[in-house]
This record gives sequence, structure tokens and C-alpha cells, in this order.
Amino acid sequence: MTHCKPPQRFADVEYRVEDDVAIVTMSHPPVNGLGLGIRRGLVAAFEAARRDARVRAIVLNGSGRGFSAGGDIREFGTSAATASPALSLHVHPMIEASEKPVVAAIHGFAIGGGLETALVCHYRLVADSAQIGLPECKLGVIPLSGTQRLPRVLGLAQSIEFILGAQIVRARTFRGTALFDRIVEGDEEHLLRLAIEMAREKIGNTSLPLIRRLPLPHCDPVSVVAEARSRLTCSDAIKSECLNAIAAAAESPDFDAGLAAARAIYDRLVSSDEVSRQRDRFFESRQDGPPR
Repeated sequence: MTHCKPPQRFADVEYRVEDDVAIVTMSHPPVNGLGLGIRRGLVAAFEAARRDARVRAIVLNGSGRGFSAGGDIREFGTSAATASPALSLHVHPMIEASEKPVVAAIHGFAIGGGLETALVCHYRLVADSAQIGLPECKLGVIPLSGTQRLPRVLGLAQSIEFILGAQIVRARTFRGTALFDRIVEGDEEHLLRLAIEMAREKIGNTSLPLIRRLPLPHCDPVSVVAEARSRLTCSDAIKSECLNAIAAAAESPDFDAGLAAARAIYDRLVSSDEVSRQRDRFFESRQDGPPR
């Protein structure tokens, strides 16, 4: 028999326990943007799961239309964007540090910071029709941690093409890669059931996999980066910055050094006037304006 405790609410995150699995659900309509409410809620929910002796595994998912469409663009340029907890400084390390296996259950979409958050989970299960992307360069910034983790599962050349092209593609495109552990068909509820099963299968694993520990797939990084740079034009300033950050994944002595190099690029870009202009153009391009 399945035993469920009544759900709790931590800011914009719902938390419930089903037998020995905690289900952490991002719940901030319409697209579960990773604003301050979700960031605070994730920290509280993962802390609750850590402290609960009955919980032996965790599933992270999103409510409504999808997993998460990334950073809340409405917070760009505001104090909320830099308020603690920050996504890559606090939330992601907390998920990675979990001694209980964490499975990301992705339906609908995992875009920008949403995909980056899935990449810090130990395992990723995704609906084959889900939309996947790191399109930050369209907003004048870079996918901070994505520039370091994606090359470790897709390789340098494919990651450069994907990030610089601001591609958003179906999850089924990644069959045969290490980006997802399982790509399945089915609706949100079916996906959640499979994710809970996977989480239970992983209970007791003494060494939980983290993308940050993976080496880059073998390649000649100097040649790959040089070829990509040769295709850029003078108007591709943001793409050039993205490429610099991705190159840091190959050129740095370890993951943390690469992330620090990418962070310096991100911090410089996110405070620029260009980000404000890109954000305004983004909202103007939406017929219904910014999500409410």
C-alpha cells in the first residue's frame, strides 16, 4: 500500500512524501520560472528531505505545463535576481550534495536554468516530446553552468552548436547521448510514476553520479573552438562570450575553475545595458506580454 503524507508548501514549491520517496514539485505558473520563490522553496524542500529519515530518494518535477522554463526574466535587473539563495551558488550545490538519489522527471519543457537544474540531479528521466534548450544568448547572457555541464554529456562540438544556436529541440533528439538516463513516452503522471520507480531503484547507491565529475569526451578542443570561432562575425559578441565560457570547460584544470571563468563572463553580461534591451525586445515579441 502506498502511504502519502499531506503535501507541504515551501514558497513556490510543493513537497510531499510517498512511502520512502520525497516528491519536490516546482509550482509557479505559468512556466515555473526560477525566481526567488522557487529558489527558496527548493532549498527548504531539499533540506526537509535530508532531515526526514523516512525519505530515501527524491524526485524533482514541475507542475502544469512543464518542468521549468528557466530564470524568471521579470527579475532580471532587480534585487530578487541576485538575492540569496542563488541558483548556481546555493540551489544547485544543495541538490548535488544530496546523499539520497535525486531523479529529475521532465515533461513539457526544460529550458535555460530549468535544464541546468536537471543537469545537477543524479538521474534524468524525460518525456520524448519535451522541449529542451539553453537559449540564453538570445537574452544577451550565457547559460552559466550549462556551459560547463553540457559539454561533459554532449561533447564540445555539439554543445557549441546547441548553445550558440539557441536551439530548442525535442528530447528525443538526444537518444544515444548521456544527457538523459531515460527518454520515454507518456503523460506527466506516467512520467512521475516511472521517476518514482527509478528513484527507488537507485536507493542504496554508494556513489551517486554527478555530471561535474565527468571528463569531457575526447576531442581536440583547440581545433573545435577555433573552427567555431571562425564562423562568428563582428555582430556575434554574445555568441563569442558563450564560446569563451564553453571553451573554459575544456581549458580549465577542473570543473570549479571552469565554472568560475563562466561566472565572471555571466556577471559582466547580466549587469549590462544590452541585457535590459534584449529583455525588452523579448517581452515586445510576445503577443500577451510577460507571463503573469
